Amino acid sequence: MATFLVVDFEFSVPRSFGKPRAWFQEIIEVGAVLADQSGNPTDQMYSAFVKPQFWPRLAEESYAITGIRQEDVDGGVGLDSTLIRLQEMSPDKDTWLVAWGDSDRKVLSNNCEKYGLNYPFQWDLYLDLAEAYKRFRHLDKRASLKRAIEENEIPQIGILHSALDDAINAAQVLAWMIRNGWSMESLEMENQESKAASSIKNSNGKKQYI
Repeated sequence: MATFLVVDFEFSVPRSFGKPRAWFQEIIEVGAVLADQSGNPTDQMYSAFVKPQFWPRLAEESYAITGIRQEDVDGGVGLDSTLIRLQEMSPDKDTWLVAWGDSDRKVLSNNCEKYGLNYPFQWDLYLDLAEAYKRFRHLDKRASLKRAIEENEIPQIGILHSALDDAINAAQVLAWMIRNGWSMESLEMENQESKAASSIKNSNGKKQYI
């Protein structure tokens, strides 16, 4: 059965004016919790502020959104050290990386490319929990993590936009879904059906050039 490393990354935010053309979001805080096969958070947790490498000075807007101060990241660790710790938390190479949304994977991948680091996980073993929750609850659009916590009466841990707290709360939603019938097998079946539907749509549309 699958095991899950549930993560949350907080990112730097752009200035409301005067953003450099080459600016990109960098990871400034990491929270992670290893969840068991039932999605329940274990006592294996990790939390750290990360010092941005390219744009070390945070925008003033950053604190209002994330609560992260300049002195937090100034005393932070390097992203390379953080990735080593996350890999150490993964029981095996088939551990699923889980986050609420797809931006965590995209920003992590971009940061690895910019920093000259190897992406530390299997790209396909990523669970966008927000999308999985949307499908499981048959919602018209994605719900926020806060909404998922509240509407299922899951006790909220800590505060929102604290990376470790968000990771734990996401794991709690995952555990709730599994208790109520969701499984990785159902996700894989949905993905196969989605690919099949997309293939049929393409075959009925314009000619596809490869």
